[in-house]
Amino acid sequence: MQSTETSSRNPSHPPDDSPAPPSVTPALPLLLLETLRDRDQPEEVLEDEDISTSLPRRLGLSEVVRLQIRRFEEEVKLRRPQGPSQIEDLMRLVIRRPDSEAIFGEAGRRIAERYWHQRASGLRALVRFLPRAIALLFAQRAGKRMFGELVGPSSFTIGRRPESLRIDSPMTCRADPSGAACSLYAGAFLALLELYTGRRYRVLHTSCATSSGEELCEWSVEMRE
Repeated sequence: MQSTETSSRNPSHPPDDSPAPPSVTPALPLLLLETLRDRDQPEEVLEDEDISTSLPRRLGLSEVVRLQIRRFEEEVKLRRPQGPSQIEDLMRLVIRRPDSEAIFGEAGRRIAERYWHQRASGLRALVRFLPRAIALLFAQRAGKRMFGELVGPSSFTIGRRPESLRIDSPMTCRADPSGAACSLYAGAFLALLELYTGRRYRVLHTSCATSSGEELCEWSVEMRE
């Protein structure tokens, strides 16, 4: 089958012994922390109930997370890029939880939805009526912008026919040797395709830098029945 790819590489890779410059959208840490907070919210709160005493202490409801959310809300307003090392430290905090993979996946979905709603409403309405092949072209272009703000100094490739995503030396693998954090990119890629095409897909993590011995992660998608 015909294969079409679009690649992107950060033009300013720092020396190996220097920290990478800020290049990650602040929406990533904000939505990751909001996902953590929302997951820890109790499903039902009784009147006059003191959550701090009636529930075990949860990271998502802690004062530290609340303050960090407020901080990243300001960073988003200022559109101030974040350093990759800072994002990796936050990922290491999340991976201590047994439900970390679900948190990363949900955060990725929220990131894609944020970028989707930044598009003009007329375009969002139009793209749903386009043939799938053309809608995927729009998704590919949108993905280039979105992942360009998510992967830091890493390079990435978005393929079409078949649809795929490849990230070289992703932050998620540097932060998490188990590979659970890679669900962040998988969730974002899946939601991006579903939002632009109105179809449902399944994402397969066909290669992971944490286990393949190679310095790249790759995902492919297939349509659900």
